[in-house]
Amino acid sequence: MASVIADHPPQELAAELAGLLRVDWRAVWPGVPADEAGRAEWCAGFGWRPLWSQSGLWVRTAQGGRLHLAASPGPGRPVTRASYDVWKAAAGAASDGEAVLAVALDRYAAHLAGVSAALGAPGWEGAWDSPDFPEPPAPGRWGDVRELRSPYRLAQWSYANPLAPVVVLALEHQEGGYAGGGTISLTFHGPADPKALVGPGWLL
Repeated sequence: MASVIADHPPQELAAELAGLLRVDWRAVWPGVPADEAGRAEWCAGFGWRPLWSQSGLWVRTAQGGRLHLAASPGPGRPVTRASYDVWKAAAGAASDGEAVLAVALDRYAAHLAGVSAALGAPGWEGAWDSPDFPEPPAPGRWGDVRELRSPYRLAQWSYANPLAPVVVLALEHQEGGYAGGGTISLTFHGPADPKALVGPGWLL
């Protein structure tokens, strides 16, 4: 039996997106202060509250959401991206896969409509098997998109300003039971993100 871990409605995503669009990302990308007091003050400047460190920093946003600021290990490293999980479900068995994917596609369509209402039509949107699917600069650790079918669907907004984030709404889908399921995430990729699909990214 599948279990739902997160299921934020489109209006919650709209509120989080509005807050993220007000962030001065030029001040985020250089990195999170290493000391606790500096970190708390830094977060407060964006209306965030620090939660815990894990591959970067997890924060609570002013809208109540949980945001992951990813960074390479070590103090003072650049923030590469900020991700918000919109929807997440785990499959209890391989037979749950189709049902999880059907719900995920429905949720993805609703959230895509909401994000597009705020940002305009995406520069690219489609599925993993689209001929022009935007590939990362290098294959992922476990294989490429076409091998894994993940991201399963993706929409992307990018801008001319090299310090502006590349905004991505992605549906990740994994087959099978124990590790199966799906996640829809909204991610703001920074200029130092080696995984940004199409945009200003460069390797750290």
